[in-house]
Amino acid sequence: MLPHHFKKLFLLTFVLVSFAACHKNDDDSPNGKQTSTNTFSSEVVVRWLNQQLNMFRLPLATGATAPAADRAFAYTGIALYEAVVPGMPGYRSLSGQLNSLPQMPAREPGKTYHWAASANAALAAINRSLFPGASAVNKDSMNILEAQLQAQYAKQVDSLTLQRSIQFGRDVAQAVWTWAQGDGTATIAQQPAYVIPTGTGFWTKEYSTAGPANPYHALRRQMVNGSRDRASAPALPYTFSIDPKSDYYQMAKETYDLSQALDDEKRNIALYHREGTGYGGGSSIAGQLVAVFTKADAKLDKAAVAFAKVGIGSFEALTLTFIQKYSFLVMRPISYFKNSIGNPAFTTLYPTPPYPEYPAGHPTNGGMLAVMLASEFGSSFSFDVNYYAYLNQLPRHYNSFEDLAQEMAIARVYAGIHYKPAVNAGVALGKKVAQNILQNVNFRTSF
Repeated sequence: MLPHHFKKLFLLTFVLVSFAACHKNDDDSPNGKQTSTNTFSSEVVVRWLNQQLNMFRLPLATGATAPAADRAFAYTGIALYEAVVPGMPGYRSLSGQLNSLPQMPAREPGKTYHWAASANAALAAINRSLFPGASAVNKDSMNILEAQLQAQYAKQVDSLTLQRSIQFGRDVAQAVWTWAQGDGTATIAQQPAYVIPTGTGFWTKEYSTAGPANPYHALRRQMVNGSRDRASAPALPYTFSIDPKSDYYQMAKETYDLSQALDDEKRNIALYHREGTGYGGGSSIAGQLVAVFTKADAKLDKAAVAFAKVGIGSFEALTLTFIQKYSFLVMRPISYFKNSIGNPAFTTLYPTPPYPEYPAGHPTNGGMLAVMLASEFGSSFSFDVNYYAYLNQLPRHYNSFEDLAQEMAIARVYAGIHYKPAVNAGVALGKKVAQNILQNVNFRTSF
């Protein structure tokens, strides 16, 4: 028999332990341990990427314009990463690494966070900021998606942790959006109408009533030091000439012949990489990321890192591409074919974009993707993409990210949009930009 005072102590201990078991400590996750970002799936990222594809595809409110796809991906990826990186041991914030990016909001010490809820809140907030002119349908769909995921997470964690996680994600998104306001977009909008220089072999806009598009990208803030001066493409290797014996003419004739003799497979390749009806240039990256994250069954941490890398890479690579386009001012194939190869009725498979030819933009994104995605998923990763199912396009399969890059390049030649030197220069440019970013931005903590 226990003495009376031991009985009382035993009883008090039992009551305290039972109380603690029945009332979850706000500092603990449901399993009694601090949660890490890699304990969550990438579902939240995949669903918001699909939402963003619809934001680009579906009409905006009257008079509204969509953000440039590369800008949208950059700030979405950065906001996502910063909203979950505190739950990623061995990883660090991008503050102080990307130009002028301030310190991000800090998590509360010792407190548990539901990182998928933080991601959901950040992705919802940054997309609302990026798409203020979204249609009523898309605004409703954003609200519904955020609420659905939040309700799902409410079943996984206590209300205090959920609300703390949501607020953290929103605070991060606001900090990233405030930083985004200084990236030069407002300054570019105030520039005078661009006057196309004239000269032999220069780009003209005879085939398009739109544009010129993106002539002032040199005013964009560089995100990563060296992205421009360390990755510039060389000038087009051939001097302009209409002489059928010249290298320039032969280069043009090669594209002309290829575009006029497409079999079903080449036509499908060309059409698949045109950006679907209503999509902004480069927005198919969202569909490619969905395919990769789904195939890899990626966790939230890996998806966040990959998204940030691709977003930053696309912004930097396409910024440099347009700077160089307006520096070289290379004539588009359609103008050369109409006036120098002798086919005034020539048309491309789909409309030629309203800006100069060299270097090619889509292949630049392809080269960037090949480096960035391989850095996370390996160089031999195979996957299918199917983001144009709504246009009845069949899925396309790739054995590697390099395969994707090369197909994105040749697709523009098949369509009659670009010459081969332009697409080759674009792939090389995208790879150089991506490699520079990986060399100068440390996602992992140095040991």
